[in-house]
Amino acid sequence: MNQAEEWKQRPIVEAIVIAAGLYLLFRMFCVITDPPYIIPLIGLAFIPFCIWVVPAVDRKLCSGKWKSGSDTLEPEPPVKFHQTRVWNVLVYISITVITFTILHFLVIYMHELSHSFVACILGAKENPMDIIWGRGIFAVACDENVDYQALFSAGKGTTAAIIAFAGPLSNIILFGITAALISLRFVKERPWVYHTIFWTLAVTFIMIFEYVFTRSFMTHDDFGNIEHGLGLCPYAIFIPGLILGLIVLWYIFTVLVPGHFRIVTPFELPKQYITIASVSFVFFLLYIGLRINAFPDFPEWFFGLIGLIALFVTPVLVSPMRRWVQERTGE
Repeated sequence: MNQAEEWKQRPIVEAIVIAAGLYLLFRMFCVITDPPYIIPLIGLAFIPFCIWVVPAVDRKLCSGKWKSGSDTLEPEPPVKFHQTRVWNVLVYISITVITFTILHFLVIYMHELSHSFVACILGAKENPMDIIWGRGIFAVACDENVDYQALFSAGKGTTAAIIAFAGPLSNIILFGITAALISLRFVKERPWVYHTIFWTLAVTFIMIFEYVFTRSFMTHDDFGNIEHGLGLCPYAIFIPGLILGLIVLWYIFTVLVPGHFRIVTPFELPKQYITIASVSFVFFLLYIGLRINAFPDFPEWFFGLIGLIALFVTPVLVSPMRRWVQERTGE
């Protein structure tokens, strides 16, 4: 196939990508439409916030700067960015949604199968593939299908704790691998490889951080079973996990996100806005913010509320127009 024929077929492929991406985005909103409907409403409000409010704040903040030793305002020359067509923006949104969906699907099954395989090795179940596979494209209600209560009743609390820890451990290992890979020159020279590894790292991290941040005080789920099995205080997991998680969040938003701006979408401001909005949406709404639906169970809903606040604050603080971000991207 010559270059002219490839060029003619490109819009068709892009149209298919856009259709798939927008469908997955619609399905994503369907997943979070549980009563009392506050999460989908916040999600919908987040869209105009990112389209109009964040750029308006940026224009206000970047309209001028204070002269050194002076009280007058000196206009600052605008940063030059390439123009990005709406069609290309839609393609980029769709690629981002498709990337997240596939990786979320793979990471969640890696997590649950890690529980199940360790349970099989320790004699807690016979078939490692016997898990609850969930439903839909986001594997909703997926579970390792291990009877932890039977293990606790049989006095096998340590076994239950080991099985419960296997899932988070797989996330930690994958995070370490992706963090090492994303620093390689080979990866940094290939934008879409960087994009894929970036989202793999992001998904595997936020899955475990959400557990630490919102579920450490629960009596079930992974950390509840670990604490019950080993007789640990919830703070033994929550405090060190929170500290480490905040350090990684700082690393992601101050190093990897600007790196994504520079490597994947250099000088394409609309796509950079989409990137930080997408990361914020996934981290602070889809994972952490959903916990607000646990009201009045404290502290779950409270941590969910913190996530929703971070949802709107982060795109402003890590906007591609912030000076510190531009210094890291070289733009």
